[in-house]
Amino acid sequence: MKSGFYSLCYHYVRKNCDDPLPRLLGTKISDFNEHVAMFKKEYNIVSLNDVSSFYCEKSNFRDIKNGLLITFDDGLSDQYEAAKILAENNISATFFIPTCIIKDTLPANPIIIHYAIAIHGMKKFLVELKELIKEKHFVNETYFDKVFLTNDIHESIDMIKNIFYYELESSQSRDFLIDVFKKMIQKEKFTVHDMHFSKDQIRKLLDMGHFIGTHSYSHISLGRRGITNADIEKELIYPKNDLECAFNTNVTSMSYPFGESRDCFNAQELFKKTNTYQLAFTVEHKFNTRNTSPLEIGRYIVNSKDSANKLNKMIELHRR
Repeated sequence: MKSGFYSLCYHYVRKNCDDPLPRLLGTKISDFNEHVAMFKKEYNIVSLNDVSSFYCEKSNFRDIKNGLLITFDDGLSDQYEAAKILAENNISATFFIPTCIIKDTLPANPIIIHYAIAIHGMKKFLVELKELIKEKHFVNETYFDKVFLTNDIHESIDMIKNIFYYELESSQSRDFLIDVFKKMIQKEKFTVHDMHFSKDQIRKLLDMGHFIGTHSYSHISLGRRGITNADIEKELIYPKNDLECAFNTNVTSMSYPFGESRDCFNAQELFKKTNTYQLAFTVEHKFNTRNTSPLEIGRYIVNSKDSANKLNKMIELHRR
């Protein structure tokens, strides 16, 4: 049997019914239960500690066969039910958390966009966005011209993401998205903790036997225009200390925001110099072996239509 492990990355895990935000797509909790049953039957489910040992030098090395690591990105509040299901099945997962939710009680950048669109729908979101752009003077309106000219909703969403994630400077983008949160989300009576874990929930994750790692501070793209080493330190290095101090735990891993390894070279060089993280996770779809860099571990993003059977077939295909 091939030595190594496959890793999955979950985001939203939604209720089966009575969902207050049906536009917010994610894995249904009933499907997640089926995933877990299949994982237990077919795979050797490993923990973050197992993966750390897999990449250790010879004296501490522990091999992994038929391994499967379960991870979650973004520190989303609806992942808490999934965490309880895993704990009930004696499975340890790893939750990667953007530290803005604990340091400043503010949501991560992409989650603001997800919730604003889910609450209002795309058409109303664009109307509100246009009003906010006129109200604020620090955003150049020309960035958004094409967004308001297209009639293709999916194209609009892609353009909005590109502007906030790549075109605007990181501080400019962050300031504007905080205004989006206040005007479009808080005013609709949704709080940060409707979106993300509370500190108490994170403590309970640890009590359940799960692991936590960092997912940057505010979830900026490492491939964005004008990013500096100071930005990388603020977003990727400092969050390790924030989590360790807040929860009195050793943090050895992180997942890159947006997860593309091509954007992560500067971060990896900084990690090597500072010895910040032992493990770092991308969303590159691959089976991980001892030849895989521990700072470029691949994962598959589970989407809302992935059945247990589909996941099983895909994992089998990639580990051959």
